Amino acid sequence: MPRAKAQAKVRPRSLKPQAKPRARSAEFRAVARTVGVIRALNELGLARVTDLARATHIPRPSLYRIIETLCALGYMQRRAGQELYELTVLVRTLSEGFNDEPWVCNAAQPVMEALQREIVWPTDISTFFGNAMYLRGTTRRHSPLTIDTASAGLRLPMLQSASGRAYLAFCSDAERAAIVANLKCSSEPCDKSACDAELVRNLVAATRKKGYGERHGEVFAKTGAIAIPVRQGERVLACLSISFIASALTPHEAAARYLTQLRDAAHDIETRLSTAAESGPALVPMEPAR
Repeated sequence: MPRAKAQAKVRPRSLKPQAKPRARSAEFRAVARTVGVIRALNELGLARVTDLARATHIPRPSLYRIIETLCALGYMQRRAGQELYELTVLVRTLSEGFNDEPWVCNAAQPVMEALQREIVWPTDISTFFGNAMYLRGTTRRHSPLTIDTASAGLRLPMLQSASGRAYLAFCSDAERAAIVANLKCSSEPCDKSACDAELVRNLVAATRKKGYGERHGEVFAKTGAIAIPVRQGERVLACLSISFIASALTPHEAAARYLTQLRDAAHDIETRLSTAAESGPALVPMEPAR
């Protein structure tokens, strides 16, 4: 047998050809768009196709294909007789394997629920990750005054949310500079104001002077919020906030009524974390990823 033919026989045939770069890019875009639709519908609660198109910027033909796929898989459904779509309970299975930081449940949640019983308005705790704050815990399901659809996992912009403003104002100078530099490079429209150095400087100064971050009609048009830092030593670990109906209270009025209780609750969480740290590392939060 000629040598060339022998070599051809031993050539591995199980290896599949590498996917072309364009194919990989299309696959990534399809996955990113599908996740974007789920996230948008999670925030909107109920939505028409026009609402989802506006929120995700996905072309209509692609959006219809994603909706059809999610409905076929059981993660999404259309309201009978209506042009409205919503997520189904099956979507909860996507987070079955996710284990949130123990301190949110064990240290913060009981304090937040006690605060909510005292003031009635919903209370939240958010942590920084990447270029935004993320809602990690909320008492909305217990409050009769809840009028928005915010839930755990919601992304909150740094410069428009009460928790984002509080975090920027009370974190270290070095961390603030790094966050603002990242926001300047962000493709998110809500982050573009980071390029206005004077606006950021004034926002931080005003927030530090008041002692709390605030929003009124931003992020959620019908609500407002005030937020303060929760510290672990010198580090801002999270931000604790109260949300309220914008037509009922201004941030200044909310602070006059509830800031003392909010600070007491933040101090209680800090004390619980300190006690947990003395007992062992299980409840001690790790340094967040930047």
